[in-house]
Amino acid sequence: MRILFIKIFTFTVYFAGQYSASALQDVTTDLFGSENHGTVAAFGDFNSDKQTDIFIIREQSELVIFLADLKAPYFKPKVHIPKKALPANCIITGVVPGDYDGDSQMDVLLTAQLKTKATSDTMVFVFWGNNQTLDGQVDLNKTFVDQPLIMDFNGDMIPDIFGVSADFSTEVCYLTGRKAVWQAALSSRVKMRVPHSNAFIDLNKDFTADLFLTTQDDNGLGFETWINKDGNFTKTQPGRIPENVKKVGQSCFADFDGDGFQDHLLPVCLDDACHRSAIYLSKPGEPEWVPVLTDFQRRETLWGFVPPQTTPPAGELHNPITLHLGDYNMDGFPDALVILRNTSGSGQQAFLLENVPCDNASCKDVGRMFRVHWDQSDLGAIPGAAVATFFDIYEDGILDMIVLSKEEGKEGFAIHALKNNFEADAYFVKVIVLSGLCSNDCPGNVKPFGVNQPGPYVSYTTVDSNGYLKNASGPDQPCSPSTFILICCRGALSDYHKAGDLRRLRLAGREPVARTRWCRGW
Repeated sequence: MRILFIKIFTFTVYFAGQYSASALQDVTTDLFGSENHGTVAAFGDFNSDKQTDIFIIREQSELVIFLADLKAPYFKPKVHIPKKALPANCIITGVVPGDYDGDSQMDVLLTAQLKTKATSDTMVFVFWGNNQTLDGQVDLNKTFVDQPLIMDFNGDMIPDIFGVSADFSTEVCYLTGRKAVWQAALSSRVKMRVPHSNAFIDLNKDFTADLFLTTQDDNGLGFETWINKDGNFTKTQPGRIPENVKKVGQSCFADFDGDGFQDHLLPVCLDDACHRSAIYLSKPGEPEWVPVLTDFQRRETLWGFVPPQTTPPAGELHNPITLHLGDYNMDGFPDALVILRNTSGSGQQAFLLENVPCDNASCKDVGRMFRVHWDQSDLGAIPGAAVATFFDIYEDGILDMIVLSKEEGKEGFAIHALKNNFEADAYFVKVIVLSGLCSNDCPGNVKPFGVNQPGPYVSYTTVDSNGYLKNASGPDQPCSPSTFILICCRGALSDYHKAGDLRRLRLAGREPVARTRWCRGW
């Protein structure tokens, strides 16, 4: 077991000196050359070279894997899943890289729907990875009512496929041995919201990933938490959305206030047109919702979230209200990227939300809130932004940005890469969680780097520049198929030569077969 732990944990500490902040820099051409078009769908180290690759959907019907390179352009199209590999009249709705057969090679899971129907069940296809290529595929013989959630249901360190079938029963599909084996998942039926907003995450700080579900019944939207105890999932007291909410976005989880517990963040609209938008926060085990952002007024212009369509037209995808979280300024608190729309016009763009101390009575119970960076000119220079997310392009611990924009008169998205030149007197801890299922005896005699795992959880205790203990935590982001790379920023230091004091670091996930979790501390 000690050999396994050495394989699955990478622990790296970087130090940064005294610098000042500066603006974003457009590095799109450096990264993609003339290939900056399509939908960035996933990140992951496909060819085990310890560099993150990018998975891009083209024309809604084919996938191109851009492998990282040491020469510009730094991402080059190398691996291709063509349109003919899928049934006719299908559009790709999701991409989730992972090791689905346990051979320590990254495979690619695609979800697809018929583009001829406004509502269509979700089909799943898995293409088997062979380090530099894809070799064969399996098509699941059942469909889901929506995109599935990838999770390690049985604790064997191999991702499983969880979802709701056509009769609203929850099922999980195992692909060990490259054969689909189906099993009933939960003890009761669940009618989930479409599009789903589910998560595989530790919600009670016992270092075991639990199951969070967003449901929809006659009383409206709600939340269910299924606690993982000794490998079994048990439903706890359900939760409800905030009052007077008309549109509900995707749930996110983050240690928003730096107390070491995962908080539930929920973007919402208070009217159908999203003229009144807000972000609410719920503390673990507490039913109250606290607003952490309600001010969307910029001078004479009111902004708000882009209202999602209840049923998109045939051939179009659900585009729910989504927060993309990351510590942009390395102060130890998660910030966010969002897409907002001018409520009096048609323009929309990406905005940075900074996590700052609370300055009003409504958020005093949390002590933190979001503040919109209205004057981030680099983001404002990208019209028609549709998606914005953080991505550590140069793997230096500083989060950069990827923005997708819709160009008028053109199909598909244009890809923009923005380098974050922010530098500060801070250091961060970088933790990479990998499967480590084989070392020297891997199938095909390929030496792997390891493959991403769903559900890991990291907590740490450090000392700030004033000598006070600071607790914080970070989960995997289950809806993101990228390799789990957690950047725990320590925050500002009073003395660069005295790097600070990292007192404790704990990392946990699920244990193969015999036990339900593994945990290691430093």
